[in-house]
Amino acid sequence: MAQKLPLGVQTFDKIITGGYIYVDKTALVHQLVKNNTYVFLSRPRRFGKSLLLSTLEAYFSGRKDLFQGLAMEQLESEWETYPVLRLDLNTGDYTQDVSSLTDTLTRYLRNWEREYDLEPSDSALGVWFGTVIEQIYRKTGKQVVILVDEYDKPLIANVEKEKEDLQTQMRNTLKAFYGNVKTMDACIRFAMFTGVSRFSHVSVFSDLNNLTDISLDRRYGTLCGITEQELHHYFDAWVTDLAEENEMTRDDAYATLRRMYDGFCFSHKGVQVYNLWSVMKTLSLGTFGTYWYQSGTPSFLIKLIRDGQLDLTRLDGDIISDEDTMTTFEGDVNVVAPLYQTGYLTIKEAIMRPRRVPLYKLGFPNMEVRMAFSSHLLPMYTRLRPDQVTPLSNAIYDAAQAGDADALLTTVKGILAEAPVESSDERVIELNYRNLIAIS
Repeated sequence: MAQKLPLGVQTFDKIITGGYIYVDKTALVHQLVKNNTYVFLSRPRRFGKSLLLSTLEAYFSGRKDLFQGLAMEQLESEWETYPVLRLDLNTGDYTQDVSSLTDTLTRYLRNWEREYDLEPSDSALGVWFGTVIEQIYRKTGKQVVILVDEYDKPLIANVEKEKEDLQTQMRNTLKAFYGNVKTMDACIRFAMFTGVSRFSHVSVFSDLNNLTDISLDRRYGTLCGITEQELHHYFDAWVTDLAEENEMTRDDAYATLRRMYDGFCFSHKGVQVYNLWSVMKTLSLGTFGTYWYQSGTPSFLIKLIRDGQLDLTRLDGDIISDEDTMTTFEGDVNVVAPLYQTGYLTIKEAIMRPRRVPLYKLGFPNMEVRMAFSSHLLPMYTRLRPDQVTPLSNAIYDAAQAGDADALLTTVKGILAEAPVESSDERVIELNYRNLIAIS
């Protein structure tokens, strides 16, 4: 009988003890912790960042029993135990005022004080965090491990220009909170920060100038997501069932999974990876669908695209960018960075230049993302309601697959007829119609 799919399960302990499939990334985890102290990783949502941190938490907690049969069991011989401080900023509403963030940070600090029986503090957050780290180090005699999940959630939640003041407050609060980490270097064994976006180091992590960003490091390009080889190795029984459910061959099932969900690349020499969430939803439900983006495209991204008058015809492999433009996300100046960091664009090709930094050709990773993009943007360029978009998108896809030019043209004409004229500038109107055709 096939192992269970870990759909929605983000705890390493539960996956291992609950009989779920675990795609073994522990060789990369071992390499990561042996070669680094302060690490930052940016990946789109639904790519397993929380599970990665949970795996690190189990490793640094000395849970050797959980790693039986995995690569880590052979690679690690010491299995030292360290105190682990895990901070998850993914939950919570940070859109009203900065107190939502300060309350969250305060709650974690109080919990750590109780867990390690420390003297309560009423210092400023940054000093307080440093004090907690130092006291735990002195009390246990062990260096501390810090794991921060979705560090940028309070910033992403307030990225619109109208919320610039609130985002500044959030940024300053986080900067002060993390600022003392560097001064506690002797007390820290390892620290990792994950998120969707990399706001420039001069803002949140300016004091952590020894932070290693592995987001585009080819050695860790497959740390999150699954490769073609891993799909075959761990999920073959489920893919066989999927093929039978859809009355197709296994080869056809694999080819459809590849076309729909593969194609994400995170380095100039990186291996392409699948979005594991979409793969598992497909295998679980027995139906190929658009699952990754069902939680919605961030509203700020839609606004940036519209306000920036972005030419959407360039998005499929026609955008060339450098690393700074792709990865440094500051306000509404740069639309390419949030498109790349949220997963709507990925690296299609690296352009290597002797003695110069490489350039990257960006494009949609796969069919699911392309369809997600169209579904969310069509209401923005037309009078169509969101519930009308999916049937039209499916009609276009079916007509294209069947080679039915008449049906395709009829559907596209129907969409164009719903395009309102909202500008007196002919260039804007032309761009809007061009964008509408591009996403239809």
